[in-house]
Amino acid sequence: MREELLIHAKVTGFDVYSNIISHLENPHMVHFLIEGCADIRHSFDRRKNLSSNDPKCTFPLEELITIGGNIRAITPCKVLIVNRNYLKEIQIKSRATINHKNRNRDNTSLFLSDFIEKDSNSHWKTLFYQSQLALSLTPKQIHKVFRGLRDIFVHEGEYVIKHQTKGEFFYILKDGHAVILPDEKGEYYGDKYNVSLGGYFGEEALISGLPRNADIIMKSDGIVGRLDKKDFDEYVKKSLVRTPSLALLHNLANPIFCDVRTPTEYKRDHMPHSINVPVGKIRKYISSFDRKLSYVVTPEGGSKSELATYLMRQAGIDVYYMDSLLRKQFIQETEGLRA
Repeated sequence: MREELLIHAKVTGFDVYSNIISHLENPHMVHFLIEGCADIRHSFDRRKNLSSNDPKCTFPLEELITIGGNIRAITPCKVLIVNRNYLKEIQIKSRATINHKNRNRDNTSLFLSDFIEKDSNSHWKTLFYQSQLALSLTPKQIHKVFRGLRDIFVHEGEYVIKHQTKGEFFYILKDGHAVILPDEKGEYYGDKYNVSLGGYFGEEALISGLPRNADIIMKSDGIVGRLDKKDFDEYVKKSLVRTPSLALLHNLANPIFCDVRTPTEYKRDHMPHSINVPVGKIRKYISSFDRKLSYVVTPEGGSKSELATYLMRQAGIDVYYMDSLLRKQFIQETEGLRA
């Protein structure tokens, strides 16, 4: 089947930001994403990332934009383009020859698995695109992150990060496997967290300014992509830790103000009507935040407030960072209205 398919189909490469297909562009051809990541865009506000290992990619891309829109590459992509009539023909043939073991598998899935050969060198990108962090960034920002990475070759047993050291870089694992071992002073001491392809780490110390709180050790030889703090702040932090204008703050529907200091610090002094959510507890209780509400992190915690905003935004929560200037403006205006 593979040899016959190669006669009637072709694989085309698409560069970053190039358009793959648009709604009703060519009714005679169908497209399958076989490598890379794409952006399904119905409108400016309605868009979703799609990676080549998503189950949806066993079906033509045309089925994802039946009501309008377009699909464009957000990493270098490879797309299998097949004549629609030929696809129907070969599916009929494959349906007739499916053996008993694969009886319940989808025809198109079998059809593609006979053709697709994965490229491990780009697989880490595909996996990174499925992460919560990538979903919080635009394709352009992710492209800048990828361009800013510097490859570091590491060996099994080598420390990528040591606890209690200064944070200088953000990392993405491009090849190999690593393990995170929390510092003995932290509440997660004794736990182990595996890092696989496309996994990332190192951002918390960059945002908080505090020493690293874990060791990260390679479990195999591999490659890590390293991004310096300046680029991280520009491409990642700036996008997730956002301070609204005073007008936007007033337009938020009943936002919840969060003070992320310790309970003792909170009791001494805090912004009226704010609640106490210590930054160290946010990861543990992240699922309890209501995604239908908006949150504003108050500035008393300094860099810890920025870290809390980052963690919440990365988890898909509508959250903003209130800096000291905005806090002053908000309180002055609120007191003025009361007067």
